[in-house]
Amino acid sequence: MAVEDIIVGRDPEDIKKYGSKGCVFIGKHVVGIGFESHLTNPILMDMMRPHVILINGKRGSGKCVEENTLITLEDGSLVPIKDLKNIKKKVFGLNSKLKITPVDRDDYFVREVDKIIHLKLRSGREIKITPEHPLLTIKGWRQVNELSIGSRIAVPRKIEVFGNKSIEEYKIKLLAYLLGEGHLSNGFVLFSNKDREIYEDFLHAIYEFDNNLIVKNHSHDNCYRIIKSKREIDKTKMKLCFDKNGNFTKGTICPNKKSSIREWLDKIKVYGKLSKNKFIPDIIFQLPKKQLSLFLNRLFSCDGSIYKSKKGSDYYWEISYSSSSKKMINQIHHLLLRFGILSKIRNKKIKYNGKSFNSFELIIGTANIPLFIKEIGFYGEKARKQELCLKEIKNILTNPNIDTIPKEIWDVYRPDNWAEVGRVFGYKVPKAIRSSINYSPSIQKLLQIAEIDNNKIIKLLALSDIFWDEIVSMELLEGKFRVCDISVPEFHNFVANDIIVHNSYTGAVLAEELMQLPDDLRKNLSCLLIDTMGIFWSMKTPNDRDLELLRNWNLKPKGFNVINAVPIGLTEFYDKNDIPYDIVFAIKPSDLSANDWALTFNINIFDPLGILLERVIRKLEGIDYNIEDIINEIQKDERSDNKVKMALENRFLAAQGWGIFSKKATTISELLKPGIATVLDVSLQEWNIRNLMLAVLAREIYQARVAARRKEEKALIEGEDIKKIPMTWIIMDEAHQFLPNDTITAASKDLLTLVTQGRQPGISCVFITQRPNKLHETAISQADLVISHRLTSKPDLDALSSIMQTYLLEDIRKSIADLPKTKGTAIILDDNSERLFKIQIRPRLSWHAGASPIALKEKE
Repeated sequence: MAVEDIIVGRDPEDIKKYGSKGCVFIGKHVVGIGFESHLTNPILMDMMRPHVILINGKRGSGKCVEENTLITLEDGSLVPIKDLKNIKKKVFGLNSKLKITPVDRDDYFVREVDKIIHLKLRSGREIKITPEHPLLTIKGWRQVNELSIGSRIAVPRKIEVFGNKSIEEYKIKLLAYLLGEGHLSNGFVLFSNKDREIYEDFLHAIYEFDNNLIVKNHSHDNCYRIIKSKREIDKTKMKLCFDKNGNFTKGTICPNKKSSIREWLDKIKVYGKLSKNKFIPDIIFQLPKKQLSLFLNRLFSCDGSIYKSKKGSDYYWEISYSSSSKKMINQIHHLLLRFGILSKIRNKKIKYNGKSFNSFELIIGTANIPLFIKEIGFYGEKARKQELCLKEIKNILTNPNIDTIPKEIWDVYRPDNWAEVGRVFGYKVPKAIRSSINYSPSIQKLLQIAEIDNNKIIKLLALSDIFWDEIVSMELLEGKFRVCDISVPEFHNFVANDIIVHNSYTGAVLAEELMQLPDDLRKNLSCLLIDTMGIFWSMKTPNDRDLELLRNWNLKPKGFNVINAVPIGLTEFYDKNDIPYDIVFAIKPSDLSANDWALTFNINIFDPLGILLERVIRKLEGIDYNIEDIINEIQKDERSDNKVKMALENRFLAAQGWGIFSKKATTISELLKPGIATVLDVSLQEWNIRNLMLAVLAREIYQARVAARRKEEKALIEGEDIKKIPMTWIIMDEAHQFLPNDTITAASKDLLTLVTQGRQPGISCVFITQRPNKLHETAISQADLVISHRLTSKPDLDALSSIMQTYLLEDIRKSIADLPKTKGTAIILDDNSERLFKIQIRPRLSWHAGASPIALKEKE
């Protein structure tokens, strides 16, 4: 028997009259709670009547990290994200089993922003990231600007990657020794160490490297200089060299002739670096495991320490490595992660010759020392000390409060039977173990509880590759920053600066479905996507990368004939970065009111600037003027003082560089085509300019549809069917920025007109936002369809609850909490059928510069 369709957005009378004609497939009904959920009936949505739709929660991509953020590749190399455009190797991400693994990546994005957040974690990891970029918390992905100091986020506890580019072991030893305790500048290659075993190992490595080199004492005991042997010098003397007059001379040592060790150090770019500028060269990061272990062994054996300390009455062991080079300390921290060794970086001040210098210390705590000794260890005198450490450490209780699961785990999980858990743990009063919810559980404790409770998901979490690090500093940086992002098709996250970040969908599904309607219906509709992230141009390309996922839904990849529109003055950027576009978008300055300019410039219309602005625009009314005409009129004004005139003139001079003005404006008929979606890329513009662009569009679309609607009514009376300007769907991401609840933007008035009056002339608005509490209350109250993905913030849940109708008796918080924790799941509140449904949004057919949902297993 065929499964019955669920239709949303259409009242019972229309369903009786039209059935499912003019409806589009957006997903499947989710039945059950949490992990017991499965998919059943197809859910169709009406597209033929105008709607106001609110989509909450997860949205498209575009969240970015600063361009120098380091990405680990599958071959072990570390590269800045800005260099990934032409590199197609796998990166690392967190898979569905919560393990860090190599993952495919494809799209690459770059843009400029004026604000980023510099985040520092307790472990010493750092990242510079856009405020809206999600990071993984125990309750799911949360935007950085929703987190605070003390919040705990997921970072890898291991990144198990080793290369296959072997080099000679003597070179590995030499590099470690010279980076650790070498002096590589002023023409010298020096090495200092008093450990006899290390000296002999260094000496042996030098002779293996080049037996024409000799090692001799330099300025004091235990300081050695590497030079060419006399035999090598004699060979050099036979070389023809130029004298200072340019004449050939014989019998002199060519001044540019370097020793072989110096030439090698130059080649790998480590020579000439002062201590604070030292770094580990690229060749080390692609070494096989055994050779990487050797490098770290010799490095720690030189400049590392292993020692016992006392805190109160308790003894503990630590391993440390100090350096004045922040880059090198971060590199060592990363390389240890490859072995699953957790460490912490701290800043410290050191004094030398009466001066104070910044230094950095990497510390490996007691809990991670056994693994360090097993995988890396020490050489020489420190190797004997590590044996003593291993013996004593067995009797030292490690602190379980460092490596824990965030306390918020108890908000999403409780065992079915606390008393049973308490009995297994040996509590005298078994139910007393319930007090565990007041603390962050250790990994071992949570694992034991999960095994007693037979909870596979929590067991997966306890055994995951996640370390829950704590935010200790958040600094907002303002300026001009170049940021980048990549898309990871399957798992939608990647590791950046050794932190798990999200990459980046429901709005585009509506656009796809509109373009798949039968011709007789499609010709009556058009769609405008306001692209705030510069990602929807990829809709032209089929989504071949999610082929298996689409097959599970009985769907096929498909590209769509979308129109990509970009601002007229920014085409050079798109051409330079090979980003395709079809048409340009332009506005005529004479189409803007004084109020448009005032809101865009953030000018009070009653202040002197605002009064001058209104007077100037009023004088120009009735002519086709440009910005130069406005500036000329400002200069001619005799009623304002020069300071006010100059301030307003400077604003208009700046507006000339916005890239959106032209003598000829883009017409609505050029922008909106029947049955086709137009993508307007506003991603390179500031928010005040985006709002201005949308204000003009919303106003002109409304006016065009009002006029067209009258003609359509007249034609209908006369028995004709014309729609020159098709009914329009406007889909906007980050809607709370266009239509906020706490301020007025240039777009506010025109968007509110569409919300309250736009349905009559045939205009649908789709507001997509992660922050419904920030969206204007009128947009929320007027929505006849609400699609809400998982929300966690109380203000957002309160905003959504405020539109609960009397027919929805169930608390919306419970409905959202009961959703399965898979991507693309949501609830739909349908004011037309007066019902609430759980839905899994279908996957994208077109190439998505971001995330795709994961299909639940179909119920047989």
